[in-house]
Amino acid sequence: MAATAVLLATGLLAGCGGGGPAGPGAPVEKLRLMVPAKAGGGWHQTAEAVRNVLQRDNLATGTEVFNVAGANGITGLNQLTGERNDKVLMVMGKVMVASVINSKSAKTLKHTTPLARLTSESMALVVPAKSPYTNLQDFLTGWKQDSKGTVVTGGVVADVDHILAGLIADEVGIDPKVVNFLPNQGGGGESVAKLLSGEAKAGISGVSEYAEQVKAGNLRALAVSGERRSKLLPEVKTLKEQGVPISYVNWRGIVGTPDLGDGSRQELVGMLTRLKESAGWQQMLRDKDWEDAFLAGPEFDTYIESESAAAKKVLTEIGLV
Repeated sequence: MAATAVLLATGLLAGCGGGGPAGPGAPVEKLRLMVPAKAGGGWHQTAEAVRNVLQRDNLATGTEVFNVAGANGITGLNQLTGERNDKVLMVMGKVMVASVINSKSAKTLKHTTPLARLTSESMALVVPAKSPYTNLQDFLTGWKQDSKGTVVTGGVVADVDHILAGLIADEVGIDPKVVNFLPNQGGGGESVAKLLSGEAKAGISGVSEYAEQVKAGNLRALAVSGERRSKLLPEVKTLKEQGVPISYVNWRGIVGTPDLGDGSRQELVGMLTRLKESAGWQQMLRDKDWEDAFLAGPEFDTYIESESAAAKKVLTEIGLV
């Protein structure tokens, strides 16, 4: 981030695309934010939040959010790696890091240009409101008694929701390989339907994706996965508070096309830095109880590499690769 700050201070931001820059801090025109999944999940929520603040604060103009679902995010990744428009960016995160490993994709995040990590978020373990499980210990007891018959829903196969289910299972004595995980390309949004229909007995997704349904009385939250309780569901205890020594959070960020030039990268990192510093974005973080996890430039490249190594280790340990 220090390098980014120097670039901003010295006014070395260059334009991306065909035209030259209008100057440091000028709005980025005709930005396209790809969501590599169906609408309704955490990636889509993040893209919409970014677009709303960019537009409202005049950091970008004509910004479009579009979805490219398929293959647990890899379809979108493949499309981005062949993209020649510098204004096309992709929302991604910890989920995609794991998905690349699980799918053995030929294209990886090394074939993109990392721009910035934006947020991190705790996940919630929930059950339908009509479930007989009223607390975490009751659910864990029931899960151990019928591990194969207990359907747990969430995002895509081998994503953070699936990994957290495997980590909890392993901790309480359930073989992670027998976890009956029901995936959804649309993440938490689609998993709600599975829970309300009775197709799944429990669900794991971002707190912000389940909070409204919990508050409406349709779902019951049994635990959150971070070090602290969520401000959206303050009465719900963490896993650690309830005797399960696990802390695991998701993060989301933005990457660009593989051949992004230095000038274009500097402009886009500058735009995201101003987004992070804006009052509108800080309010968005509070509203959704997202942690400010901003990290840009070479530091973000290094972080993705470390996350990839960590994801491969945990996926191997719980039998998902």
